[in-house]
Amino acid sequence: MKALGLLLLGSFLFFLPPVAAVQPASIEADEVVVRVPMPGRTVTAGYLTLHNPSDQLRQLVAVHSDAFARVELHTHTHVDGMMRMVQVDAIDIPASGKVALQPGGLHLMLFEPQQSLEENQSVPLQLQFDDGSQLQLDARLVMPPRR
Repeated sequence: MKALGLLLLGSFLFFLPPVAAVQPASIEADEVVVRVPMPGRTVTAGYLTLHNPSDQLRQLVAVHSDAFARVELHTHTHVDGMMRMVQVDAIDIPASGKVALQPGGLHLMLFEPQQSLEENQSVPLQLQFDDGSQLQLDARLVMPPRR
């Protein structure tokens, strides 16, 4: 009897339509930029603003880009009177709110460009969120500010 039940269940599941592995994100983004790395450097930063129209807290948990070997989520903290960058596991996006990734705060660190990068070009970013959804973006390359 159990075998017959399992056989019927398996047959039923076989005919269900496949479920998409990746859902589109309900999170929206704007002001998406990546700085052109300074000459001789293999690391740069990215900034954007994430908007969460839902009534639940969401988290950005990873970012990938074909234009870079790796991308990390970072923030700045004060340690012993000095500002330091620290990698974080996730970035909270408040319910019905937004979070800005900007200089001096939360930001993306992008390592080892896989291509030549020039101002006004764009690079792809794939943002991954805690619910499994993803958001594909094109980040405009900008020059770092002059000091």
